[in-house]
Amino acid sequence: MDFKNSLEFEKKYISISIQRAKLLKLVLFALSFFNFYLDLSLYKDDNTDIVYRQNLMKVHIIILILSITYFIIYKLLEKAGLDRFYYIAKPVLLSNIFLTVLIGALLSINSQRFTVNIDAYILATLTIALIVPIYPKWVIGIYCLNHIFFLASISCSCKNNTAIIKQGNSTTTVLTAIVLYLIIYSYNVKNFINEQILKEDKLTFIKLFEINPFPLLISRFEDGKIQYTNNKAMLFYDIKKEELDTINHRDVYKNTSDLDTICEILNKNGKLNDYVVEQKTLLGHSKYAIVNYELIDYFGEKSILSGVADITEIKRMENELKIHASTDALTGVLNRRVGMDLIMEKFDKAKNNGEEFNLCFFDIDNLKIVNDKYGHLEGDSLITAVCKVIREEMKPNDIIFRYGGDEFIILFDSNSESEIDKTCLRISKRFDDMNKDGYKPYSINASIGIFSHKPEIGLTLEEIIEIVDKNMYNNKLRRKETI
Repeated sequence: MDFKNSLEFEKKYISISIQRAKLLKLVLFALSFFNFYLDLSLYKDDNTDIVYRQNLMKVHIIILILSITYFIIYKLLEKAGLDRFYYIAKPVLLSNIFLTVLIGALLSINSQRFTVNIDAYILATLTIALIVPIYPKWVIGIYCLNHIFFLASISCSCKNNTAIIKQGNSTTTVLTAIVLYLIIYSYNVKNFINEQILKEDKLTFIKLFEINPFPLLISRFEDGKIQYTNNKAMLFYDIKKEELDTINHRDVYKNTSDLDTICEILNKNGKLNDYVVEQKTLLGHSKYAIVNYELIDYFGEKSILSGVADITEIKRMENELKIHASTDALTGVLNRRVGMDLIMEKFDKAKNNGEEFNLCFFDIDNLKIVNDKYGHLEGDSLITAVCKVIREEMKPNDIIFRYGGDEFIILFDSNSESEIDKTCLRISKRFDDMNKDGYKPYSINASIGIFSHKPEIGLTLEEIIEIVDKNMYNNKLRRKETI
């Protein structure tokens, strides 16, 4: 026992030895019924040596008593806890080994009176070598002590040359048993040392996992079962300890299609770096993360190591910046740059697919007069009021953006000219109702220009915008002339 953690080795293999010894006692207890049947048969046979019969019955009774006694002791030790009482288990186990070999020797010595074989001794010697993988010095000592007794007894009981043959055969058997025992013991030692190394490697791995400042988790590649997470990951995903055995890595992804893509890339390349993905916690909260993935061998299983960096706040700020960059600060609608990009996209799609689309140009009336008379703050209020009305009367898929100071463009989703006319009429009616109610101390109105683009016309986008603007201006002049 000159290796590290010999105490753990002793406790482990005492437990194994007692399990095997207990099973052996059950077998011997079951065989006792056959032994007593044999004793009864021999008792009626007058040709059998009477001393042989008496000794055989005595040994069989001893085997029965010892089997029951040791079985009870082993059960009590297991119930009390072998880890706590291993120092008691050791002498119990060694005494059992000693008595097993001794009884085998006694049976073989007694057999010289009738069957002249040493099978019981050989069987006991080999059985001990197979079932007891611990205490080599003690076991070899027991072998030697019993074998000296056996050799001496054979010399006394055999008066012819067969004693030398039996001594030679038994000695060969004992040496074979010792070699077999040492091979098994050596294998157990190496296996235990490898287990300890593996355990230490795992502990080191876990320590490295826990000191990492980022959430880390390992999931089995085959079925996605979470195998290990550090505390950072448990906090990040709202995982409780009791949930670890039941969760799958699919439970932490907003869209499982992302995970399918990740697994496909990993299976091909073995790793994937800086992958931005939307994940979720077990409580259902969405989080954006940038994740590094790598396929690893996690103690014999193909697994995915995921290192996660939370970028939820960065993503939120990025979205806010996008909103600020794409919307008009005063009205909240899209700004000119984004709006023109959308019109260009719609124009190219219509051109390629031979589709129609419709534009509407709104220009607020008398904004300069309002600014001059009531101030620019009131002018801004007029712009937001008009924009609010337009947005409320638009369809959900229609797009509005601020083209200039008091000019707005609507890109309609519908190609129905009648629906567009109805929308424009609703907007005009809203302005009329506001004026009747005295919403402002001045009149609220807007001039409208509409253009329906058809593929066969063959105009450029600039020409279309110019026509819509001209239609709006003409409408404004007509309204002034009417007034």
